[in-house]
Amino acid sequence: MKPYVICHMLGSVDGRIKQDIWGFDDHHKYFEETAAKIDADAWLVGRVTMQEFSGKKVLDFGDSRNDGPREDFVADQPARVFAAVIDPSGKCVWDTNMVSTEHVIEVLTEKVPDAYLEHLRDRNVSYIFGGKEELDLHLVLEKLYQLFHIKTVRIDGGGHVNGSFLKAGLIDEFSLVLAPVADGTIGAPTVFEAEEGYGDRKATRFKLKSFEPVFDDFLWIRYSVVR
Repeated sequence: MKPYVICHMLGSVDGRIKQDIWGFDDHHKYFEETAAKIDADAWLVGRVTMQEFSGKKVLDFGDSRNDGPREDFVADQPARVFAAVIDPSGKCVWDTNMVSTEHVIEVLTEKVPDAYLEHLRDRNVSYIFGGKEELDLHLVLEKLYQLFHIKTVRIDGGGHVNGSFLKAGLIDEFSLVLAPVADGTIGAPTVFEAEEGYGDRKATRFKLKSFEPVFDDFLWIRYSVVR
């Protein structure tokens, strides 16, 4: 079993997601106010995004690790909503085990050093292993369901995280807040960044679920994935 996966993003009409030149006073509200209306047990982001919320200290954990089996750590904590971070090498440093009201879950590979795991346990931050050298996202979702009883997870990007789940066929629904702006920046991050070229995969198709005007000229569109 796995959670129902909703990818939620704010994007321009040409698919860009970095808002540097968009000119809106408070671009955070367009994403956050719509995200708050999505009923989910957890939100999930990549390491770069999560470092906006984690501690700012720079710590050196070395690279020492034993060869014994790695075990997931489910912290004793009262939270029922979670913030998961895809952090294969263990780069996020934590002062607390919470982001606002959500308990942090680190998603790691087994290559992380022992000192980093000790740091997480000291901060009472939960962690799971999704693979030895690379993450198996199917396994990650299964563990989020089994260990934390997460039934619905909202993926909040960025583009590489979204693209990884898209390529693995694990997204069930796509929620897009379409901003009335054309970015036009060549090479700027996009909503989904799965791989260079076309590879062997097929494009993911969607079926319209709902749409509504929001924020004066924005459009909130929700799609179900066509299997």
